[in-house]
Amino acid sequence: MTLTTAPPSSPAPQPLAVDRLRVPLPAGPEAPSRARRAAAGFLQRSWPSLDRDRCDDFLLIVSELVTNAVRHAPGPSTLTLTTAPGTLDIAVTDRSRTLPAPRPPDLSDGTGGMGLHIAEDLGGRIFTEALTEGKCVHAAFGGC
Repeated sequence: MTLTTAPPSSPAPQPLAVDRLRVPLPAGPEAPSRARRAAAGFLQRSWPSLDRDRCDDFLLIVSELVTNAVRHAPGPSTLTLTTAPGTLDIAVTDRSRTLPAPRPPDLSDGTGGMGLHIAEDLGGRIFTEALTEGKCVHAAFGGC
């Protein structure tokens, strides 16, 4: 009788170490593309084994959260990405004290409403931190 065991499964790709990127962003329409470019470079450096599709998911969330800040908050915003083994936190700080309120997505006239839903659908835990001069919206991913 021969006993065999299944080969060990490959571990999920992990960031190399705890790492953080903080990017000040302008208030205008160029902010989402600047945030995506910075996030893409950061994820490639700090998490080189990250699956391309999952990286694209994270970049979409960066774009959505920054677009919300540009659309609904006065002044500049800041993108902060924090990686640690098995986790990613995408955080966007802006100067509005108004908390985000998920609403039904509007697919007909382009007024949005999809960003927070997209982040949740892709496995993010969405929460908002009240700050003295605004707020910070997080999309936190564990078990990556």
